[in-house]
Amino acid sequence: MNDTILNSYSGIKTHQFGLDSIANNIANINTTGYKENIPEFKSLFATHLDSLNASSITSNDRNFGASGASNAISNKDGNYHQSDGEFDMAYQGKGWFVVGPNKQGSFKIQEDGYEQTQPNYFTRNGSFGRDGDGYLVNSSGYYVYGINLGKIKNGVFTANNDTDKDIQELTSSTLTPLNIPQELKFQPVLTSKVDISINLNPKSGFKNAQDFFLDSEGELLQDRWDKQDINALADNNNEPLDTSLHKTITIAITKNKQTQNFEFTYGTQGTDHNEFTTIKDLQTLFKDKTGLDLEVAKDENGKPKTPLSLRITNNSEDMDLSLGGSLAKKLGLQGQDMPFKKGSYQDSNPIKIPAYSTSVEIYDKDGKKFLLQSDYFLTTTDNTNQTPPIHQKWEVQSAIYEPKDHDMLSKAPIWQTIEFDPDGKIIAQPITLDFKGNTLEYSLSKSKDYTSTNHPYQDSKLKEATQDGRPEGSLQEVRVDDNGIIYLAFSNGAIEPMGRVGIAAFINDQGLKKIGGNLFEMASSTINGENKLLSGNPLLGWNQEDGQLKFGKVMHKYLETSNVDVGDALTNLILMQRGYSMNAKAFSTGDELIKEAINLKK
Repeated sequence: MNDTILNSYSGIKTHQFGLDSIANNIANINTTGYKENIPEFKSLFATHLDSLNASSITSNDRNFGASGASNAISNKDGNYHQSDGEFDMAYQGKGWFVVGPNKQGSFKIQEDGYEQTQPNYFTRNGSFGRDGDGYLVNSSGYYVYGINLGKIKNGVFTANNDTDKDIQELTSSTLTPLNIPQELKFQPVLTSKVDISINLNPKSGFKNAQDFFLDSEGELLQDRWDKQDINALADNNNEPLDTSLHKTITIAITKNKQTQNFEFTYGTQGTDHNEFTTIKDLQTLFKDKTGLDLEVAKDENGKPKTPLSLRITNNSEDMDLSLGGSLAKKLGLQGQDMPFKKGSYQDSNPIKIPAYSTSVEIYDKDGKKFLLQSDYFLTTTDNTNQTPPIHQKWEVQSAIYEPKDHDMLSKAPIWQTIEFDPDGKIIAQPITLDFKGNTLEYSLSKSKDYTSTNHPYQDSKLKEATQDGRPEGSLQEVRVDDNGIIYLAFSNGAIEPMGRVGIAAFINDQGLKKIGGNLFEMASSTINGENKLLSGNPLLGWNQEDGQLKFGKVMHKYLETSNVDVGDALTNLILMQRGYSMNAKAFSTGDELIKEAINLKK
């Protein structure tokens, strides 16, 4: 009878413990990041009844009461809902955010242990904000710990343009408080590297020929003129000459009633076969075969006349001249039995050249904007029938200019030749330009996401330009990716990493101790004579090879709800209540039996 009272009393106390735990779970049903407790019971103690049929194979154990075994932590994730908080975060998976009371502190996680200069706590409540000094804090004012790349000093953010260095530092194991000032300026960055990707289509854009063939004094650049592929020119209507359709020039010269006929054809066999490719080839055929001169049309001062055109001149004797053929017609050189006395000439229509221009903004060390301009001129068309194939070639002029009045900052333009092979793959070497005493590396072959092409089905265009310079800017937005890396977006378009939020995990989350405020701390105990952390040593949340999170992901502008299931909690509450009531009934029954035994004396 006494055992009945004692057992039922322990049952009442144990179920009261269970009721208290479940009631606390229900109280925290809307607490952000709360981890549910699961009350677990155990028998109090037991004895073996050796005197009762000791030889029986049936158990003779006798148990005495129950007590609370543990108040385990439920490690399942809660639900996740969107939040408007600028620094609100949720963590999905195994792990915890790290906070601490000391803004000068550090928490270093090592393979064989950890080092800390202050107490650190762990939480799933990512409802973070910013204090008056710009430090990230939780609702209790504890500082949020993470990796700080050290780019922010005295309210100024300085980018290093070194992605490899950033990745290496983001894999560090030493966590310190994170600080992001509200008034944060972006330090201007000098442009030292520009990469662009383009598409060049010979049929989509044209410029006057003088833009390419005349120098700044208006004089003809003879070598450039001589080597120009005639098929890489266009007529005055912005249509390519297209020697696949317009390839012949026919000439009939009559002197003293004797007529000579000539036919020159665009091709690769050479002037010995009356074929031409370049302007120089055609000039040679005119001079050697007909005695006529083919040159640039000039004005009365002997300078090339603009817009640039071709001129056929008779510097020998009087004749009658007939001009024809599809290419001559395309150029505007035609006529039948024209009197062509010595000194006479005929000019073609103005000629143009396939061209395109790109302009990229670059910045000096003070953040002042300049323009890096490139002008592209087609000089050779491709010919896959040749062995080896002839590549499409463009001459590119690049220089740096003032943005307002377009004065050239460079001492002189830099010229380079780029080619496209038969597969459309660009062949272009990077060049360097002087930018206010600094070296600027410039590549036309590819940008971050695209490669330069010569697709005929696309207009000439600048696909993408990437460069490492930036003007001054101010902080506009904070972003956090799935790996917890914090990016700062500035008004100048820069998006730069400044650090990452710290994540720690434990082998045994059950070994953590709740201290209130949705915080947990590491707890130790003596086990087999050795003082050990019940949770095990903290584990770094990311790989130190690539910086990727190992156990979960961070969700920016989300919060994790309590992981208490309302239905389960109410069901367990009823079960605990029933257990409590039944133990109370057993207690009263034992009490009545004792009273009955006392009454036996009467």
